Amino acid sequence: MIFPVHTVDEAYGACYPDEPLATNDKRYVDLNEARGGDKLTDFIADRIRRTPVGRFHQQLISGHRGCGKSTELQQLKTLLERSGYFVVYFDAETALDLSEIKYQDVLVAITKAIEQTLRDSDIELNPKLRQELDLWFADHILLEEKRTDWETSLKTEFGVDSKFPLLRVLAAIAGQIKSGSSRRNEIRQKVDRELGLFLDRLNSLIEAARSAVRLGNFHDLVVIVDGLEKMQFREEKDGRSNHSILFIEHAEHLNSPRCHIVYTVPIFLAHNDNLRDSFTDEPFILPMVNQNSDSGKTALRQIISRRVVIEEVFSDPASVDSLIAMSGGSVRDLLRLVRSACEGTSDLIRPTNVERAINRMTNELDRLLQDEDLDALIEVARKGVVTSYKVAGKLLRLRLVHEYLNGERWADIHPILRRIRRVNEALKDTRKETENNRNV
Repeated sequence: MIFPVHTVDEAYGACYPDEPLATNDKRYVDLNEARGGDKLTDFIADRIRRTPVGRFHQQLISGHRGCGKSTELQQLKTLLERSGYFVVYFDAETALDLSEIKYQDVLVAITKAIEQTLRDSDIELNPKLRQELDLWFADHILLEEKRTDWETSLKTEFGVDSKFPLLRVLAAIAGQIKSGSSRRNEIRQKVDRELGLFLDRLNSLIEAARSAVRLGNFHDLVVIVDGLEKMQFREEKDGRSNHSILFIEHAEHLNSPRCHIVYTVPIFLAHNDNLRDSFTDEPFILPMVNQNSDSGKTALRQIISRRVVIEEVFSDPASVDSLIAMSGGSVRDLLRLVRSACEGTSDLIRPTNVERAINRMTNELDRLLQDEDLDALIEVARKGVVTSYKVAGKLLRLRLVHEYLNGERWADIHPILRRIRRVNEALKDTRKETENNRNV
């Protein structure tokens, strides 16, 4: 598809909301000024560059789903590569089962991604080390039933007897973890029992990889683990969340790979004090775009205009401003609104189509908002900040509340929520109560 597109039918496909943009994609818009914070790519690249030899930078990145993290991480990958680093990037959404992720799964996925990226880049590891890793992962982690299958397959296809190409072994292990079967728990238990040795083998692979990439004139190795912030939220019987268990209770294990590493984390964990105790540096929070500022409006309009010729697709180009205002500065919600406005028309997007799209999203958020969360929501609208960890855990996760940055952090409820009757009435009651208190 050539952008920007000229028809409503093309606009629907051009505004797919969950597509990270590559560095050279013409649709990319630099939102840094509109966000009001540090530039993610420069900030993290500088931290990695300034880390002394022998130490490794572990960086957490967070932000609302749909704020553009994956696109910025693609920009970071390219910047690091241009600066002479060998970057291993993988998306947890495709590599793991987001409905249930444990720290063992993440470590296995990192191991496989490093091996895969080295092979794809034709970078060879020491053959003796590779064979040792082959045998160790096959003997200690790969389940007996699956190991037998691999032995038969390798012998039939290649005439290889009891030798395991490391990538295929790791692929088998990763596949069993993602499958969701009982095998996944068995592998996790094996990793737990062999944890010390597992980490030794992982770091042997990493050290060999670092040596190999340096021979290829790279400065060092960087691993970027994207998509972990999308893991489904679950509260355990003891009140702990699966998010806290992974990133706080098992922070030591996530920090164990001896290389520079970047993880994405759920945004509400940034409101948990223990996260700062678990990782050396504070998380980088990618804020929403302030859709009410001049720079925000301009940037969000560019996001649409680089995909769609606005004057040819919208009967009234000014109606784009309504979509921007109702997006709350979320790139994902903005593109969803444009796609929704494409429905029900074939020639032009008219103001009635725009209003229908906004109404659909209003109903969607109305269903998400529970009455018991209304007081907390109104408190955010009144104070302009998220102060409660419990509030952060739910309202931020559901994107009913957005965080912004303008010198200091601030928050507001999603603008579409103000169209919901019960929210509007609660806000009116709050204003009346405030006025009465002033008159006492």
